Amino acid sequence: MSDSRKKRVGPIPDQVFPANTPVVAQGIERPQQSGRLLNRPSEPLPKLSPCTSQKKAIGKYGSLLTEFEKNEILEYSEIWFLGLKAMKTQKHDYANGYYKMVAHDHIAYRYEVLGVMGEGSFGQVLRCRDHKTNEIVAIKILRRIKDQIDMTEVKILKFLLKKEKDTSTRTVQMKDDFIFRKHLCITFEILGSNLYDILDQQHRQGFSMKLIRRYARSMLKCLLVLHDEKIIHGDLKPDNILAIDKEHSDIKVADFGCSCYENEQVRNYIGARWYRAPELLIKHPYGTAIDMWSFGCVLAELHTGGPIFTGRNELDQLSCIMEVLGMPPIDDRKKTEFWTAFIAHNSKHKTVAKPKSRPLDSILGHSDPDFLDFVRSCLTWDPKMRMTPQEAMQHKWITGGYRTHVPHRTHKQPKDSTGEPS
Repeated sequence: MSDSRKKRVGPIPDQVFPANTPVVAQGIERPQQSGRLLNRPSEPLPKLSPCTSQKKAIGKYGSLLTEFEKNEILEYSEIWFLGLKAMKTQKHDYANGYYKMVAHDHIAYRYEVLGVMGEGSFGQVLRCRDHKTNEIVAIKILRRIKDQIDMTEVKILKFLLKKEKDTSTRTVQMKDDFIFRKHLCITFEILGSNLYDILDQQHRQGFSMKLIRRYARSMLKCLLVLHDEKIIHGDLKPDNILAIDKEHSDIKVADFGCSCYENEQVRNYIGARWYRAPELLIKHPYGTAIDMWSFGCVLAELHTGGPIFTGRNELDQLSCIMEVLGMPPIDDRKKTEFWTAFIAHNSKHKTVAKPKSRPLDSILGHSDPDFLDFVRSCLTWDPKMRMTPQEAMQHKWITGGYRTHVPHRTHKQPKDSTGEPS
């Protein structure tokens, strides 16, 4: 494998970037902030009394508000924070639809912006103080696109929040949602680092099998709920799996910005390329099984320390998969625009994927044979042959040998284009 495939090559869509990320990321230009966490001005300013009315706020602090805020504040019945020490701006959006983050300014006259936790093509996540509850929270401010607001993510998060009362969903918990200056804002609980960053901190050495199994069980609890409700997460990857504490004792699944119901597939973007199921690559119909493919990719990465498939584009990604799984089944190799492009690409660049030149067992090393079978059952060309979350919960690697009432399905090996098992 070339060095370019041992690390992330180029930007990954919807990746959450750390605070020191360069201004231009993912091909989208965002003006540089003067500082992620700005110091407060030294001069003292009057302190806002807890929960005042908008009229009292204007009467007492009107000279410190912008003309826009003097009108905007009338829409809010409770005023908890005014951001009086912030370097306020008259324009609240950049030309490309991103909200202009101003340190120590207010969000909805309640939250104080403390800094940027992450950025991506979706928008940005801010670390804020809730002056009503005195909690530190994360607020996801979605990028504004032609004044269109998609509430699918909120709809799914509200369902998961309600479901949490009956069973643990192992998903990040939404606290609130609201519209602020034409941006959809979603407030979340604060969690720990994501698994991508934790792997980096550990120099990409991978985790112990015991810890991977614990994380896998938690991810499966989430996928079980989603599968039963026919909800597609659509972007499962280490970046979107967060540790619940500094000890990394367990995880929760986050970022449902690409999620949708199976019968409401309206997303233009589904899944980061390296974790994208083959049915997405070859433009075939897809369902919740794409999350199990991504799940298998994540487990392999947690074990080895690096992504298992690292294509530079969709065509190269397909070649990477072929090197591990062999040629796709005959039924799937329909004449589509993608396959035509794939064949043309290989002919032009004189590159041909060598099927099974990177066997899965050699990638995972001398690991637990049950773990190898588990990952292999997630990574199948045919989504119908792919293990479901319910079956995964009964797999020997998860249960440690103890089986409950749901039997584990035997996965048949589909034949490739040569007629041999793939």
